[in-house]
Order: sequence, then structure tokens, then C-alpha cells
Amino acid sequence: MSTEATHNMNNKPIDPSINWESNGVLARAAHQGAVFSLYLAMHATSVAEPIRINTSASKEEDVTTRALQSLNHYRRPGIAAQEADWTAMSTLGNLMATDMENALLFQAMYPQPLAQTNDALRLDDDVVNNTTLAAQKRLQAKYRSTMDEDNTMIYDVINSVEEHTDLFKEIEQQFA
Repeated sequence: MSTEATHNMNNKPIDPSINWESNGVLARAAHQGAVFSLYLAMHATSVAEPIRINTSASKEEDVTTRALQSLNHYRRPGIAAQEADWTAMSTLGNLMATDMENALLFQAMYPQPLAQTNDALRLDDDVVNNTTLAAQKRLQAKYRSTMDEDNTMIYDVINSVEEHTDLFKEIEQQFA
């Protein structure tokens, strides 16, 4: 990946839909059953992807996952159809007509591709408009969903908690 692409990826903001929970909107609606249910239904899938924090341990897990996947000897289906896939599908069609057991074996040995082309931009507008808000955000790729761990920011978190102690006391009194 080029440094410019990495720089552009890091400049993308975190999805602002995550703020609905941290602003206290959900907490204030907790004692209003219908409004609380409405907020949960509206915002349950509004975030493009779950927010994750990259730690050094997760990088080690990725290496382990890749190593385990390399030991898998079964073929994975291709994303887009190649020339060899078309001939394999023709052979599979002939086998299906005559010998079903060998056709199933052939299908396991030569899995069919998942799509004819691998182009996410080729989706029709009607299809994109009928997807969830989270899926539309993922297709637009406006937001990033990972943050790097930064242990030096704990002082800022402690200060923000001290600033909001009055708000916490007010919320405790409401639920007491």
C-alpha cells in the first residue's frame, strides 16, 4: 500500500453515528420504553462497522490466522469468474445431467466463483438504496473503523471524567 493511500485512510474520520450513545441520548430515554425501543431500532445498525482498537496482540493473531489458513488444502471459490471457471461450469453441467455423485465431487474440487465480475461499483442504485444504512456506509467507504491504541491518552480520559462528575451524579439521582 502506498504512503499516500495509508495517509488518506488515516485521515478518514471515525463514523459519527457512534456518538448517539456517548452523548447520553440513549441513557435519557431508558425510562421511556417506546422511545428507548425506537432509538435502539434506529441506531442498532447505523454504524458502518464495529469500532475496533488495534493492539499489538491483534497483529500477532493475524499472523497466526494467516498461518492456519495456509495449511488449508481445500480450494476456495474465486471472487470473479475466469476463463477456466467457464469450462469447469460447462463440465459440471454435463456431469449434473448424467452422474450426480461425480458432479458433487467435481463441484467440491472446482468450486464455482462467487460472482461473474469483482466490481463493487457495478451495483445498481436500486440495490444499494435497499441495503441497510451500515451497508451503504461501507460501500461509500467514508469512515474508518479502527483506531490505534494510544496509552498516553489515559490522562485525557481521567480529566474528562472529572469534568463530568456532576452529570454522573445527576444521572444517578434520576435512577435512584
